[in-house]
Amino acid sequence: MNKKVTPELKVGILVLAAILVLLYMSFRIGSLGGFREQGYLLYVTVENAGGLDPRTPIQIAGVEVGKVDRIKLEGYKALISLHIRKGVPVPADSKVSIKTQGVLGDKYIEIIPGKAAQYLAAGDRIQDVVTPPDLNQVFAEVGEAAKNFGDTMKDFKGLLGEPEKEAIKKSLANIEVVSSDFKKISSDIEKGKGTLGKLVKDDTLYNDARETVSSLKAVSKDIEQGKGTLGKLAKDEALYDETKEAVAGIKEFTDGLRKGEGTLGKLAKDDSLYNETEKAMKKVQKGAEGLQEMTPITVLGTIFGIFF
Repeated sequence: MNKKVTPELKVGILVLAAILVLLYMSFRIGSLGGFREQGYLLYVTVENAGGLDPRTPIQIAGVEVGKVDRIKLEGYKALISLHIRKGVPVPADSKVSIKTQGVLGDKYIEIIPGKAAQYLAAGDRIQDVVTPPDLNQVFAEVGEAAKNFGDTMKDFKGLLGEPEKEAIKKSLANIEVVSSDFKKISSDIEKGKGTLGKLVKDDTLYNDARETVSSLKAVSKDIEQGKGTLGKLAKDEALYDETKEAVAGIKEFTDGLRKGEGTLGKLAKDDSLYNETEKAMKKVQKGAEGLQEMTPITVLGTIFGIFF
């Protein structure tokens, strides 16, 4: 006896077939890479591929240009296959860096384009890898630094006794007093009080300074134009010529003395005159000494003449 196929059975068979097709397509796309966007493969070797997996995005300047195709062990390093979208050329001197979205976000691969005119072909390797700092290592170093800082503060605290703490308190109090005084002085200057305040706020001083500068400018202008005594001295060519002639005459006179010309030159250069003068001075000195010896005898003769 033939049984009629019910509509419910037909719907069930259709749903089951759809599920099987969906599972097959998911398996093809996820495992075998079916329906993958057209492109080409590049390779890069890194020390640590932790946090990366197939389908990890690849970016250039923040724009996704592909995904990681496969990661496998090559020696003791990780060999990563990069599937780059068709139409995105990568310069031969480009660099690769593994970065993180934010501090604790997912990792991605950043390609830093170079400036070479040649581009990498399918199957080429990117040699230059920029190794980012390991966050775990950074946190460990920060923790160690914090521990060392805490130990240092403990040691520093142990060095401070009560006298040192009291001295620090007094120093801080003095700084506070000085700061308060400085604020008061600044306020007084701003209000025009005191000597500095008057100098800053007094318009009379400013006007006097302007007048003085104007006067100096006027004097300079008069001198430049040859007005007044200083102006005439600065601009009078005749005075310059006379001064120049006077200097030349003095120079000629001193040259004549140096050469023994003229009366003064001969007196300055004549050795015989010096010798005769020296002899005359010796004679005068000798005569004076003789006169000094004769004086007592002359006085005694004069006394005898008076009385006898």
